[in-house]
Amino acid sequence: MRSRIRPEEALLAGYGVALVAIMATTGHWTFTSTMHRRFLDVFLVLAALVLVRDYMRSRREHRSFAEALRRALPPAALVIRDFVPFLIALAFYETLHDLTPLIRHDLADGALIAIDRRVLGVDAAVWMGRFGSPWLTRVMVFCYLSYFFSPAILASLMYWSGRRQLFRDFLVSLCVVTLLGYTGYLLVPAVGPYLYQAELFPDRLPGGGLKNSESMILTIDALKGYARDCFPSLHTAHTTVIVAFTWRYSRLLFALYLPIAIG
Repeated sequence: MRSRIRPEEALLAGYGVALVAIMATTGHWTFTSTMHRRFLDVFLVLAALVLVRDYMRSRREHRSFAEALRRALPPAALVIRDFVPFLIALAFYETLHDLTPLIRHDLADGALIAIDRRVLGVDAAVWMGRFGSPWLTRVMVFCYLSYFFSPAILASLMYWSGRRQLFRDFLVSLCVVTLLGYTGYLLVPAVGPYLYQAELFPDRLPGGGLKNSESMILTIDALKGYARDCFPSLHTAHTTVIVAFTWRYSRLLFALYLPIAIG
């Protein structure tokens, strides 16, 4: 069994058992997945492209239709297994969204804000808001939203180009970081300054004149709700992993992505 189960699958299975235990303890049985179903479409398209590519290669070798199709089907089916951990990790996030408040009624925001003030001397989010402008906020929103697509895009590029070992390293790294982050959400439940210190944020985004940008952020809010998912920052963790693997995959892609990652 150990030779057949991959590291990320074992990690996710272990975390899944923990979630089931939490559900049994709370009596709240739920597996939700609404925000990321579209990613399944992306991976199915990739599987279809792999199927067509391998089929055409076999046909160029003068193989019959049936033999070419038989050779092309296993690699296409393997795409589904290779990418399923992405979808499971995302489903776990949405499940945690519902479970965390049931086992952690408290919020850690007060303690985190106190640490901010002690280290920085200010409320960082409020202080940074002074520099808000329409153009800067648009740039920041673009950088923020890139987080939702960059991991899947980079993984697909690695996979399509045949860099399977690099893809495997990337996927395991993402799963380790993700599950550490999810554990952090359970241990340090925080909703973030915008909700916890709502009186300090009269506008959703600083800068004014930002209807399109604010609309996109509000759409994300509506999809994922207000979760205890602010500490640690998986935005930062995932972006760091992506930066490391763009460097390993392509220096050009690294140079293109780095400004977005810094943003």
